[in-house]
Amino acid sequence: MRHILLLAMVTLSLSSFADEFYKGENLITPYELDPDKWEVLMSVEGSLKSLMWKSKEKGMADAYVINIQGGNRSKLNQVRKIQDDPGRKSCQSFESIDLELIPDKNYKSVMWRTVCMNGKDFKAQILQLAIKGRDNVYHLQKIWRGDVSKEEMENWAKNFREVYVCDTRKKEKQCPVGYGKVKNV
Repeated sequence: MRHILLLAMVTLSLSSFADEFYKGENLITPYELDPDKWEVLMSVEGSLKSLMWKSKEKGMADAYVINIQGGNRSKLNQVRKIQDDPGRKSCQSFESIDLELIPDKNYKSVMWRTVCMNGKDFKAQILQLAIKGRDNVYHLQKIWRGDVSKEEMENWAKNFREVYVCDTRKKEKQCPVGYGKVKNV
């Protein structure tokens, strides 16, 4: 899967002017998914905002999800536990594997991979990144059902290591110059 290094940004306000950042925190994901290969879905439920890119070819067996939980209530270890608990309960074999920490680009984060096996016919893997911002907790997932090549897993891990949260209110956490909000996602 080819990723174009272009700034794609998800913000709390998903419909605004493209020439300015959301006032406050902005999630920066410096890669873009090919719209010909992905269907984009959006959900807003109270303080939880979600964007999902679902493969047009494989459906949910190949998906990318960004969740933004407003209110910044959870600690990173709580986010991980919440994400891992369903697998621990429903998978015959479940692993939660620590991955190399990403550089601290303004806020603390944790990256890990989970592997769920149910018999010899079902395998699911999820690459996960959680960032605790000042205002929100950001959780990214790349989901595969079945086997995934080491190269693809490493490519997504590389992409996740480039993700960060900037904040227009903090001089030392400023958002990149020359970019703005993605609108009409």
